[in-house]
Amino acid sequence: MNKPKDVPRWGFTLIELIVTIAVLGVLLALLVPPLARALDMADQTVCASNLRQIGFATQMYLKDNDGWFFPIRENNPNLWYFGEERGSSWASTAEGSRLLDKTRAKLYPYVPDYDSVEICPAFDYGGSFKAKFRGKWWTYGINKDLSPDRYVNPSLRVRNDAEIRGRDRSRTVVLADAAQVNTFQPPASRKNPMVEEWHYVQRRLYRPTDLPHVHFRHRGRANVLFADWHVSACDPAPDTFDARLPGACIGHLNEEEVTYEPWNLVPSK
Repeated sequence: MNKPKDVPRWGFTLIELIVTIAVLGVLLALLVPPLARALDMADQTVCASNLRQIGFATQMYLKDNDGWFFPIRENNPNLWYFGEERGSSWASTAEGSRLLDKTRAKLYPYVPDYDSVEICPAFDYGGSFKAKFRGKWWTYGINKDLSPDRYVNPSLRVRNDAEIRGRDRSRTVVLADAAQVNTFQPPASRKNPMVEEWHYVQRRLYRPTDLPHVHFRHRGRANVLFADWHVSACDPAPDTFDARLPGACIGHLNEEEVTYEPWNLVPSK
Protein backbone atom coordinates (compact mmCIF):
# COMPACT_ATOMS: atom_id res chain seq x y z
CA MET A 1 0.00 0.00 0.00
CA ASN A 2 1.37 3.33 -1.05
CA LYS A 3 1.92 5.93 1.67
CA PRO A 4 0.22 9.29 1.09
CA LYS A 5 2.57 12.03 0.09
CA ASP A 6 3.14 14.89 2.51
CA VAL A 7 0.78 17.75 1.71
CA PRO A 8 2.46 21.21 1.83
CA ARG A 9 1.23 23.34 4.73
CA TRP A 10 0.24 26.85 3.62
CA GLY A 11 -1.39 28.27 6.74
CA PHE A 12 0.01 29.81 9.94
CA THR A 13 0.25 28.04 13.23
CA LEU A 14 -1.32 29.81 16.20
CA ILE A 15 2.12 30.71 17.57
CA GLU A 16 3.20 32.18 14.22
CA LEU A 17 0.01 34.23 14.05
CA ILE A 18 0.51 35.59 17.55
CA VAL A 19 4.14 36.50 16.81
CA THR A 20 3.10 38.25 13.56
CA ILE A 21 0.42 40.27 15.33
CA ALA A 22 2.90 41.22 18.07
CA VAL A 23 5.46 42.38 15.51
CA LEU A 24 2.81 44.46 13.68
CA GLY A 25 1.75 45.99 16.99
CA VAL A 26 5.34 47.01 17.77
CA LEU A 27 5.76 48.50 14.29
CA LEU A 28 2.52 50.48 14.62
CA ALA A 29 3.57 51.74 18.05
CA LEU A 30 6.83 52.95 16.52
CA LEU A 31 5.29 54.48 13.38
CA VAL A 32 2.09 56.15 14.63
CA PRO A 33 3.67 58.89 16.82
CA PRO A 34 6.05 60.11 14.06
CA LEU A 35 3.18 59.99 11.57
CA ALA A 36 0.96 62.01 13.92
CA ARG A 37 3.75 64.55 14.40
CA ALA A 38 4.23 64.79 10.64
CA LEU A 39 0.52 65.44 10.13
CA ASP A 40 0.53 68.07 12.88
CA MET A 41 3.55 69.75 11.31
CA ALA A 42 1.79 69.74 7.93
CA ASP A 43 -1.26 71.43 9.48
CA GLN A 44 0.96 74.01 11.17
CA THR A 45 2.72 74.74 7.86
CA VAL A 46 -0.60 75.26 6.06
CA CYS A 47 -1.78 77.50 8.90
CA ALA A 48 1.39 79.61 8.69
CA SER A 49 0.88 79.91 4.93
CA ASN A 50 -2.70 81.09 5.56
CA LEU A 51 -1.46 83.80 7.90
CA ARG A 52 1.19 84.95 5.41
CA GLN A 53 -1.47 85.28 2.71
CA ILE A 54 -3.68 87.20 5.12
CA GLY A 55 -0.66 89.38 5.88
CA PHE A 56 -0.12 90.13 2.16
CA ALA A 57 -3.82 90.96 1.84
CA THR A 58 -3.62 93.27 4.86
CA GLN A 59 -0.70 95.16 3.35
CA MET A 60 -2.68 95.69 0.14
CA TYR A 61 -5.67 96.86 2.14
CA LEU A 62 -3.51 99.35 4.06
CA LYS A 63 -2.05 100.67 0.83
CA ASP A 64 -5.53 101.21 -0.65
CA ASN A 65 -6.81 102.89 2.52
CA ASP A 66 -4.05 105.41 3.16
CA GLY A 67 -2.57 103.26 5.91
CA TRP A 68 -5.74 103.08 8.00
CA PHE A 69 -6.28 99.68 9.59
CA PHE A 70 -9.73 98.10 9.37
CA PRO A 71 -11.76 98.04 12.62
CA ILE A 72 -13.10 94.90 14.21
CA ARG A 73 -16.58 96.30 13.57
CA GLU A 74 -17.93 99.33 11.77
CA ASN A 75 -20.62 101.70 13.06
CA ASN A 76 -23.04 99.15 11.62
CA PRO A 77 -23.33 96.61 14.47
CA ASN A 78 -23.55 93.68 12.03
CA LEU A 79 -20.59 94.63 9.81
CA TRP A 80 -17.47 92.91 11.13
CA TYR A 81 -14.06 92.77 9.52
CA PHE A 82 -14.64 89.07 8.69
CA GLY A 83 -18.04 89.65 7.03
CA GLU A 84 -21.53 91.02 7.52
CA GLU A 85 -24.11 89.22 9.58
CA ARG A 86 -27.35 88.93 7.64
CA GLY A 87 -30.93 88.75 8.90
CA SER A 88 -31.73 89.25 12.57
CA SER A 89 -29.19 90.56 15.04
CA TRP A 90 -26.82 88.13 16.72
CA ALA A 91 -28.64 88.53 20.02
CA SER A 92 -31.91 87.21 18.59
CA THR A 93 -30.60 84.37 16.39
CA ALA A 94 -29.76 80.90 17.66
CA GLU A 95 -26.11 79.96 17.73
CA GLY A 96 -25.14 77.89 14.71
CA SER A 97 -27.91 79.29 12.50
CA ARG A 98 -26.62 82.84 12.05
CA LEU A 99 -25.89 83.89 8.47
CA LEU A 100 -22.60 85.51 7.46
CA ASP A 101 -21.88 87.22 4.14
CA LYS A 102 -18.12 86.68 3.74
CA THR A 103 -18.00 88.78 0.56
CA ARG A 104 -18.31 91.80 2.86
CA ALA A 105 -15.12 90.87 4.72
CA LYS A 106 -12.48 93.61 4.58
CA LEU A 107 -9.87 91.32 3.06
CA TYR A 108 -12.17 89.37 0.74
CA PRO A 109 -11.19 91.36 -2.41
CA TYR A 110 -7.50 90.77 -1.71
CA VAL A 111 -7.48 86.98 -1.20
CA PRO A 112 -8.22 84.87 -4.31
CA ASP A 113 -9.07 81.75 -2.29
CA TYR A 114 -10.59 83.38 0.77
CA ASP A 115 -12.67 80.37 1.84
CA SER A 116 -9.54 78.25 2.31
CA VAL A 117 -7.10 80.64 3.98
CA GLU A 118 -9.58 81.70 6.66
CA ILE A 119 -9.64 78.23 8.23
CA CYS A 120 -6.74 76.60 10.09
CA PRO A 121 -6.65 72.85 9.31
CA ALA A 122 -5.70 72.11 12.92
CA PHE A 123 -8.91 73.60 14.33
CA ASP A 124 -10.96 70.76 15.79
CA TYR A 125 -14.55 70.93 14.56
CA GLY A 126 -15.54 67.80 16.47
CA GLY A 127 -15.84 66.96 20.14
CA SER A 128 -16.63 70.06 22.21
CA PHE A 129 -16.98 72.44 19.22
CA LYS A 130 -19.91 74.89 19.21
CA ALA A 131 -20.93 76.53 15.92
CA LYS A 132 -21.66 80.25 15.85
CA PHE A 133 -22.57 80.73 12.16
CA ARG A 134 -23.78 78.31 9.51
CA GLY A 135 -20.57 76.66 8.39
CA LYS A 136 -16.96 77.45 9.19
CA TRP A 137 -16.20 81.17 9.27
CA TRP A 138 -12.88 82.28 10.81
CA THR A 139 -10.16 80.76 13.00
CA TYR A 140 -7.76 83.70 13.41
CA GLY A 141 -8.01 86.64 15.79
CA ILE A 142 -7.01 90.21 15.02
CA ASN A 143 -5.06 92.14 17.68
CA LYS A 144 -7.83 94.11 19.38
CA ASP A 145 -5.46 97.01 20.08
CA LEU A 146 -4.78 97.41 16.36
CA SER A 147 -8.40 97.05 15.34
CA PRO A 148 -10.76 98.95 17.68
CA ASP A 149 -14.51 98.33 17.65
CA ARG A 150 -15.89 101.48 16.02
CA TYR A 151 -19.44 100.56 16.98
CA VAL A 152 -18.39 100.84 20.62
CA ASN A 153 -15.90 103.70 20.18
CA PRO A 154 -16.21 105.41 16.77
CA SER A 155 -13.48 107.94 17.57
CA LEU A 156 -10.56 105.49 17.39
CA ARG A 157 -8.66 104.26 14.36
CA VAL A 158 -5.19 102.80 13.92
CA ARG A 159 -2.83 103.94 11.20
CA ASN A 160 0.17 102.05 9.89
CA ASP A 161 2.53 105.00 10.14
CA ALA A 162 6.03 104.10 9.00
CA GLU A 163 7.45 107.24 10.65
CA ILE A 164 6.67 106.08 14.17
CA ARG A 165 9.79 105.39 16.18
CA GLY A 166 10.40 103.08 19.09
CA ARG A 167 8.01 100.35 17.94
CA ASP A 168 9.35 96.85 17.48
CA ARG A 169 7.17 95.59 14.67
CA SER A 170 8.79 92.16 14.79
CA ARG A 171 7.17 91.68 18.24
CA THR A 172 3.81 93.40 17.57
CA VAL A 173 0.95 90.93 17.12
CA VAL A 174 -1.35 91.41 14.11
CA LEU A 175 -3.21 88.08 13.99
CA ALA A 176 -2.95 84.79 15.83
CA ASP A 177 -4.61 81.40 16.06
CA ALA A 178 -7.79 82.10 18.01
CA ALA A 179 -10.71 80.39 19.73
CA GLN A 180 -12.92 80.94 22.74
CA VAL A 181 -14.37 78.81 25.52
CA ASN A 182 -18.11 79.44 25.64
CA THR A 183 -20.21 78.67 28.73
CA PHE A 184 -23.04 81.17 28.25
CA GLN A 185 -24.75 80.40 24.92
CA PRO A 186 -26.66 77.13 24.36
CA PRO A 187 -25.82 74.37 23.80
CA ALA A 188 -22.82 75.46 25.91
CA SER A 189 -23.24 76.02 29.63
CA ARG A 190 -21.16 76.22 32.78
CA LYS A 191 -21.48 72.47 33.12
CA ASN A 192 -20.81 71.95 29.42
CA PRO A 193 -18.05 74.33 28.26
CA MET A 194 -17.52 74.31 24.50
CA VAL A 195 -14.99 75.73 22.02
CA GLU A 196 -15.96 78.13 19.26
CA GLU A 197 -14.16 80.06 16.53
CA TRP A 198 -13.18 83.57 17.57
CA HIS A 199 -12.19 86.82 15.84
CA TYR A 200 -9.79 88.74 18.10
CA VAL A 201 -6.96 88.32 20.58
CA GLN A 202 -6.02 90.79 23.29
CA ARG A 203 -3.46 91.55 25.92
CA ARG A 204 -3.74 90.03 29.36
CA LEU A 205 -5.31 92.68 31.57
CA TYR A 206 -5.59 90.56 34.72
CA ARG A 207 -9.33 91.18 35.09
CA PRO A 208 -11.94 88.51 35.90
CA THR A 209 -13.66 89.26 32.60
CA ASP A 210 -10.42 89.09 30.60
CA LEU A 211 -10.90 85.81 28.72
CA PRO A 212 -7.97 84.29 26.82
CA HIS A 213 -8.44 83.81 23.08
CA VAL A 214 -5.10 82.62 21.68
CA HIS A 215 -5.46 78.99 20.60
CA PHE A 216 -2.30 76.94 21.08
CA ARG A 217 -3.53 74.18 18.78
CA HIS A 218 -0.22 73.21 17.16
CA ARG A 219 1.14 70.79 19.76
CA GLY A 220 0.94 73.46 22.45
CA ARG A 221 2.02 76.41 20.28
CA ALA A 222 0.14 79.10 18.33
CA ASN A 223 1.01 80.63 14.96
CA VAL A 224 1.25 84.42 15.09
CA LEU A 225 1.48 87.01 12.31
CA PHE A 226 3.59 89.98 13.39
CA ALA A 227 3.66 93.59 12.19
CA ASP A 228 6.80 93.08 10.12
CA TRP A 229 4.72 90.41 8.34
CA HIS A 230 6.63 87.34 9.44
CA VAL A 231 4.90 84.34 11.05
CA SER A 232 6.24 82.47 14.07
CA ALA A 233 5.02 79.69 16.34
CA CYS A 234 4.80 80.99 19.91
CA ASP A 235 4.52 79.37 23.33
CA PRO A 236 1.82 80.29 25.85
CA ALA A 237 2.43 82.35 28.95
CA PRO A 238 2.68 80.00 31.94
CA ASP A 239 -0.56 79.03 33.69
CA THR A 240 -2.88 81.00 31.40
CA PHE A 241 -4.98 78.24 29.83
CA ASP A 242 -8.69 78.80 30.36
CA ALA A 243 -9.47 76.79 33.50
CA ARG A 244 -13.01 76.05 32.30
CA LEU A 245 -11.62 73.79 29.56
CA PRO A 246 -7.84 73.54 29.98
CA GLY A 247 -7.53 70.70 27.48
CA ALA A 248 -8.58 73.09 24.70
CA CYS A 249 -5.23 74.94 25.10
CA ILE A 250 -6.73 78.45 24.89
CA GLY A 251 -4.57 80.95 26.76
CA HIS A 252 -2.45 84.09 26.51
CA LEU A 253 0.78 84.82 24.67
CA ASN A 254 3.83 85.62 26.77
CA GLU A 255 3.95 89.42 26.78
CA GLU A 256 7.62 89.39 27.71
CA GLU A 257 8.17 88.10 24.18
CA VAL A 258 5.38 89.83 22.21
CA THR A 259 3.46 93.10 22.41
CA TYR A 260 -0.04 94.22 21.48
CA GLU A 261 0.91 97.91 21.44
CA PRO A 262 -0.81 99.63 18.49
CA TRP A 263 1.21 101.28 15.78
CA ASN A 264 -0.53 104.62 16.07
CA LEU A 265 -3.86 105.08 17.83
CA VAL A 266 -5.35 108.40 16.72
CA PRO A 267 -8.78 110.11 16.56
CA SER A 268 -10.62 109.40 13.32
CA LYS A 269 -11.13 112.24 10.88
